[in-house]
Amino acid sequence: MTLKQECKAWTILSVGALAIAGVFALLLVLSRTPYVQDLLPWPWASFFHKGLVVHVIFSFVVWFLATMGAVFTYRLVNHQAKHAFTKLGPVSIGLAVLGCVCLMIPALFDLGTAELNNYVPVMNHPIYYAGLILLFLSLALVSLRQLRLLDVSSCCAFIYLIACTCFLWAWYALPAELAEPSFNEQLFWGGGHILQFVNTALLVLVWSAVVKKRLIKGPYEWAIFGILLVFAGSGPFVYMFSDILSQANRDFYTALLRYGLPLPSVIASVFLIRFLLFEQNEHKDRLMETALWLSLLTYNLGGLYGLFLDGTDTRVPAHYHAVIGGINLGFMIFYHRIVLPFIGIHPVNGRWLTLQYWFYGLGQIMHASGMFLAGLQGVPRKTAGTAQGLDNIDKILSMGLMGIGGLIAVVGGVLFVVMTLNWIVKGGRIHETA
Repeated sequence: MTLKQECKAWTILSVGALAIAGVFALLLVLSRTPYVQDLLPWPWASFFHKGLVVHVIFSFVVWFLATMGAVFTYRLVNHQAKHAFTKLGPVSIGLAVLGCVCLMIPALFDLGTAELNNYVPVMNHPIYYAGLILLFLSLALVSLRQLRLLDVSSCCAFIYLIACTCFLWAWYALPAELAEPSFNEQLFWGGGHILQFVNTALLVLVWSAVVKKRLIKGPYEWAIFGILLVFAGSGPFVYMFSDILSQANRDFYTALLRYGLPLPSVIASVFLIRFLLFEQNEHKDRLMETALWLSLLTYNLGGLYGLFLDGTDTRVPAHYHAVIGGINLGFMIFYHRIVLPFIGIHPVNGRWLTLQYWFYGLGQIMHASGMFLAGLQGVPRKTAGTAQGLDNIDKILSMGLMGIGGLIAVVGGVLFVVMTLNWIVKGGRIHETA
C-alpha cells in the first residue's frame, strides 16, 4: 500500500464514519416514530440510547481520528524516506476498520447498556470495548510512525499518544468495584480532554495545508505546538498527585483546556486572518476563502462562548458545538482542496459545493448561538421536553433558533458526505505500485 492509497483509505473511513453516523441518526428517528418503531428488528426503547452512542462515536471520535490518519499520511509524502513508512498502512487501516465494525455490533444486536458519558460514550459490552481498543491502537501506530518526522505534526502525534497514556493510566488507577457509569466517565475524562489538544493541533495543520504554504512563521508555529504539548504533557502526571475520583482531578483537566487552548488558537487565528486579508496566493480562490472564514469564525465563536461557562446549562454544548463546527469546516476544505486532488480526484466547483459550507457554517453558528442564549436564561443541558423549563418566549425562541440552525447544518453535512463519497467512488482505484 502506497501513501496515496493509505491516504485514500483514511479518507473513505473518515467520510464513511459521517455516513454511518447519519444512518444511525435516521434509525434513531425511526425508533421514536409510532408504528414504524414496532417494525424494527430490535426493541426500540433499548436501541435508542445505543444508537445514539454509535451516532456520537462515529460523528466525532472516528471522524476526527480517521482525519488525523489522513493528515499524517499526507504530510509523509515529501519525506525523504517516505517508502519506509508504508508498511504500517495496511495494519493500521485494518485495525481501524475492524474496530469500527465492533463499535456498531452491540447496537445492532441489542447487546449491553449505553452510557452517554463525556468525550467517549460507550456501550458496556466486550465487543464495543474491543472496538475502541482497536481504533485507538490503529491511530497509535500511525502516531508512532509520525514521530520520525520531527516536525510540528510529530507534536500532534505525541499529544495523541499522551491521551492514550491517560486512558491506560485511568484504567489502571480506577477501583474495579466502581459502578459502570462512574467508571467510564472517569476512564475517559482525562484522555478526552487531551484529545481536544489533538483536535486544535489538527485544525492548525489543515489550515496550513489548505493555503499550501507555511501559514504561520517558524517561531510562532513552534510556539503554538509547544504550548499545546506542554499543557497536554502535564495530563498524565495528575494521576500521580491526586485521587482519580477526586474533584481536584476533574478540575485539573478542565483548567488545562481553559488555560492551554486560548493562546495557540489566537496565534493561529491571527495568522489566518492576515493571510485572508493581505496575502496573495496562486491557490487562493473564493471557495477556499469562504471555507476558511467560516471555519475561523465558527471556531472562535465557540472559544468566546467558552468564557461564559458554568457547567450546568446549554452554554456548555453551545461552546463545544461551535468549536467542533469550526474544526469540521477546516477538515471539509482540507479534503476538497488537498486530499482529493492528492489521490487523483478533482471536485467539480459549483453551487452545491459552495452551499454546503454556507449551510454547515451558518447552521452551526445559529445552532450554537441559540443554545448559548438559552443557557443565559438558565435552560439546563442534557434535558428534553418539559424538563427544559421553556416557560417564556425568550427561551422558546432561543431553542427554536438552535433547532433551525441544527437542521440547516445537517443539510450541509449531508451534502458534504454524499458529494465527497460520490467523487471518491467515481475516482476509482489508485494505480500505483508500492
